[in-house]
Amino acid sequence: MLIRRSRVAVVGGSIAGCAAAVALARAGCEVTVFERSRGGLRDRGAGITLPASLHDELVDAGYLDPGMRVLRRPELIWLTRAERSTDGRVVGRQPYPSIMASWALVWRGLRDQVPDRDYHEGATVTDVRQREDGVGLWVDGRPAGTYAAVVGADGYSAVRPVVAPEAEVRYAGYGLWRGDYPAERGADGARSPLLDDFAAVGFRGGHAVFYRIPDAAGGFRQNWALYGSVPYDLYPDGAAPVPRGRVTETAAAYLDALVARELPPTWADAVRRTERRELSINPMYDTTVSRYAKGALLLAGDAGAIARPHTGAGAVKAIQDARALERACQEHETWAEALAAFDAARRDAGNALTALGKHLGRMRVEDSPDWSTLTPADFESWLHANTHGWQSAYDPA
Repeated sequence: MLIRRSRVAVVGGSIAGCAAAVALARAGCEVTVFERSRGGLRDRGAGITLPASLHDELVDAGYLDPGMRVLRRPELIWLTRAERSTDGRVVGRQPYPSIMASWALVWRGLRDQVPDRDYHEGATVTDVRQREDGVGLWVDGRPAGTYAAVVGADGYSAVRPVVAPEAEVRYAGYGLWRGDYPAERGADGARSPLLDDFAAVGFRGGHAVFYRIPDAAGGFRQNWALYGSVPYDLYPDGAAPVPRGRVTETAAAYLDALVARELPPTWADAVRRTERRELSINPMYDTTVSRYAKGALLLAGDAGAIARPHTGAGAVKAIQDARALERACQEHETWAEALAAFDAARRDAGNALTALGKHLGRMRVEDSPDWSTLTPADFESWLHANTHGWQSAYDPA
């Protein structure tokens, strides 16, 4: 079946889905996006990092808004708790050229390129069936038409089991606590200049990362992410994401005790300034897939291989999937040829990120060092073990 002027559906309307829709529209397709949430994506304020080496490339390719406000940081400063120091002790500095951005602003730049008539909110894809003439979709239990191709960009995916039925989503045994809030909150008190940097605080069994991000109103938000233990009973639905607004008082109290025990006062206070409605919890998952395309179905973003956020690659991976799809569609005339090329381009790359995320999880959480005893030489050895033999887009040029 020819690609140009064919009808294509995208399941999922976040960064991965919108980027795929942009790619397919450029290839001359008629694109329909089905997003199960209703308005919830607009208010995501969480921060993300992008490799500085790829930022300009993605802007030039039209996937990042050239006017989007970002912050640039050249390194990640690692600290640990120390007596009589509110900020903690600097253990070492990791060259890590990064762009700090708002997830919501990245998504908005892509969403603005998808016509409203083609983007359907509150539309849950409930069934996907391969047919000889394409792919049949059911939305909210009702038939929604047949499409020449369907992109699964829906994270915890309804499409992945059809493309790669052997793929298992495995819980890694720990979670990611997240929060962000207006940077001016509490500005009348003492404030460490380290809060303006890109900083990580290590402790036995995890670490927390802090950085500021621009917001849509022209200001900044303080963003943080803490990798560490989450007792299983704090997940209301069992090792499933706990979105904003659903973190319980019990979970918030556990987090408060955790930061009091493990973080220096500056960083514990930065976490405590977060209101409960601004908290979320995300279990760490791993998934690899045997293929990224099957028949007229393909996967993008976290619907394919899932990498832990240690890699800092979630948004970039989603956009790189879209770019690979755009190239495949432009270089080939039929869906069979294009999807074979897409699968070859993204399957190994996605699975490699999963492997990197598992490696970093072992080094930084599951088998983390005793940070209180680390010398500068120890840190350099530990950092070498984190990075040697592994390829990351954050590696300095």
